[in-house]
Amino acid sequence: MPSALSGLMELAEAPVQGPSPSFDRARFLLAFLAIGASGSIGRGALAKSAGLGEGAVRTVLKRLRESGYARVDASGCHLTASGTAAYRTLRHALSDPLRLDGSHLTIGNAQTALAVRGAGSLVKKGLEQRDSAVMAGAEGATTYVVKGGKFTIPGGSSDCESDFPSPAWTTLRDRLKPRDDDAIVLCGASDETKAILGALSAALTLI
Repeated sequence: MPSALSGLMELAEAPVQGPSPSFDRARFLLAFLAIGASGSIGRGALAKSAGLGEGAVRTVLKRLRESGYARVDASGCHLTASGTAAYRTLRHALSDPLRLDGSHLTIGNAQTALAVRGAGSLVKKGLEQRDSAVMAGAEGATTYVVKGGKFTIPGGSSDCESDFPSPAWTTLRDRLKPRDDDAIVLCGASDETKAILGALSAALTLI
């Protein structure tokens, strides 16, 4: 696990006095990524993008500020130099979430694909990733591993594009630019936020 991610996960899981915060590691990471992607984002927009309540957003920002990862001013929430470095490290490990609704490659109407770079060797049968996604509120997830330029399922298909024809494969290749030994998590849920959170939760099992 990259040290940047380790530090962020420690913040997400930090003990608190009183009621437990209403977010998990995936929501905390999604909020951090939303700040990094936007450059500057208001609290309301951040809450919506990460599916967080007002109190949870305050807690997330408090932890990011106190750790030196973020600052908040009248114009919105921003990453500091340390936060930006951590964000760039994460972006080397994870692709942008790719919306891919309605494919037959996984279940769920709202679907999100996420590439985890160089993590293919860590995928067993994809069950750990599926279970993690479901715990995050998704309906399911399928994890593909790129081998020899082909999408494969460990313990299953060695050429998914031939075995399960779909125009979605072209979208995955064009948008995610997968390389050998990348893991591609495709997560489905009832809405886009849950699909993204499920994909992130699954990805966290691999980095």
